[in-house]
Amino acid sequence: MTDAGGLAELSRSKRGFTLVEILLTILIIAILAGNLLLTSGISRDRSAATRIVSDLMTLKRTAMLFFSDNGRWPGESDYERLNAYMTGHIQLQAWDEDSGVYAIKRHEALGTVYAAARVADEFGGSTRIRKFLERDSSEYGLLNGDLEPYRADPVVAVRVKDIGPGSDEGGEDDHSGPEGPGGGTGQGPGSDTGGTRPDHDTWDSGRAYLGGERVEFDGKVFEARYWTRGNQPGLMDSPWQEITDEWRDFNEYKQGDIVVYEGKQYQAWNWTKDNTPGTVGSPWQQIGTDQWVASNKYAGGDSVFYNGKQYRAKWYVDPGEDPPGSSDAWELIP
Repeated sequence: MTDAGGLAELSRSKRGFTLVEILLTILIIAILAGNLLLTSGISRDRSAATRIVSDLMTLKRTAMLFFSDNGRWPGESDYERLNAYMTGHIQLQAWDEDSGVYAIKRHEALGTVYAAARVADEFGGSTRIRKFLERDSSEYGLLNGDLEPYRADPVVAVRVKDIGPGSDEGGEDDHSGPEGPGGGTGQGPGSDTGGTRPDHDTWDSGRAYLGGERVEFDGKVFEARYWTRGNQPGLMDSPWQEITDEWRDFNEYKQGDIVVYEGKQYQAWNWTKDNTPGTVGSPWQQIGTDQWVASNKYAGGDSVFYNGKQYRAKWYVDPGEDPPGSSDAWELIP
């Protein structure tokens, strides 16, 4: 027979949650869910702000390519022609009250060409995105539509080039010069023909640069391979690539790249850095010569001249092997 104390203990062990406990649990779950949504939203807006800055830098490079091909700076009305230079998700359209998120514009009073993006709520922006952009404004040189320091304004911009008020360096309606992509006579993005290449900003040790941005340092032009700040161009461990045909020990080269070293042309077999062309063991093949080169590799059937005689490789010949006439790998061509 069960006593009263045992029944009371059994009753307590089978008791369910009280209403207060249930409400407290629901409240905790709601708080956790709210924090999760807030964190997700902040991360999403942070990414959106970073993408906008990257897009503006892309537009800046596009304006420079346009100038290089056409001999004039683009204006707002050139949006269709500028799209021929674009890759990725950016496509320009007419900039008016209801359309146009991105544009390359000109501030006539200041004489400045600039790239702009709309970040007002009605164009997909938000207060938080604008605050992120304001926080990054000094790092990336962000401006507003009046080309003043950016302060969470509805338009964010970056300066492309100061050409001076009333400059005749190609107004929006000036269509002289080669047409560029889609126009029939230009050389396409990256061409060095059709106009003088624009000046590049001088490298600033305190500024951050995105991959692909170009600067001038010590009279030379460099391009960032990836995001960088405070890394001086021209040093061995610097993420800057000098834009030149001459071989540089601090530059990185991929398979197929061609350089000039001591007046001779070389082509890379594979990725390389700090390997001097013309030395045995370096992944460089001297090209443009029919003379035997000790540092070159040769496939079976390749022919070369050595000491005034012509030889043919019988099989693959490694760099550094004995020269023709002293090696069984070569046969004399009568």
